[in-house]
Amino acid sequence: MKCKNIAILIASILLVAFHAAAQSPDQSAAQAAKAYNSKQYTEAIALYNKILGSGYESYAVYYNLGNSYFRNNETAQAILYYEKALKAAPNNEDIQHNIEVVNSKLIDKVEKVPELFYKRWWKQTVNMMDLDNLATLNIILLTLALILLALYIAVSNMLIRKISFWTALSLFMLFGIGSLAASQRNHYQTEQHEAIVFNPTVNIKSSPDENSKDIFVLHEGTKVTLLDLVANWQEIRIANGSIGWIRISDIRKI
Repeated sequence: MKCKNIAILIASILLVAFHAAAQSPDQSAAQAAKAYNSKQYTEAIALYNKILGSGYESYAVYYNLGNSYFRNNETAQAILYYEKALKAAPNNEDIQHNIEVVNSKLIDKVEKVPELFYKRWWKQTVNMMDLDNLATLNIILLTLALILLALYIAVSNMLIRKISFWTALSLFMLFGIGSLAASQRNHYQTEQHEAIVFNPTVNIKSSPDENSKDIFVLHEGTKVTLLDLVANWQEIRIANGSIGWIRISDIRKI
């Protein structure tokens, strides 16, 4: 009888564990949203982090986790996850707005160097569609270009040959631009080339050495661009173009 009770207990524990593991991201997200709406922000943070820990990622989870951290007065964490969300959905106005709101509360007010118009235009072009839509568009462009090229080879009518040739050439050019945009978008999403400062106050050094000169100070929540890496030191650039070195332990990569 005792063995039977133990077996039932073990089976119950395994059943509960299986149920918890089988819980879908949507169910966990619903629980997290419920906790957030009930102002139980610590619980919401734990649930959203649990979703990410299971391997599921989306801009919505990052965005909601950023909101939870913001409501919990954890500014650096909020910016980190807003930036992760923006990385996945660069044209989302809600994310952009929330980043502006949080940045307005930071100590560091770094003046951003204006981008050249063609860089700004290209960035907007790259961010117009997500990777899946870009891939679909590129496949369509290439398919149409190959069909028109085949038509150019097959027909003898000079007008049709000219139209099909120049249209195919234009489509091949658009395919090349689309492929470049997809490549850059994939690089931006998969590579970690930006980070958030996570210490309240950090002295930025002139070289990767604790005894080197302090050249400026950054505070918690400031976003930096990652450059070179030497041992435990990361070379960074801030929005105004200033460059220096920071300990890796003082930042979290986006």
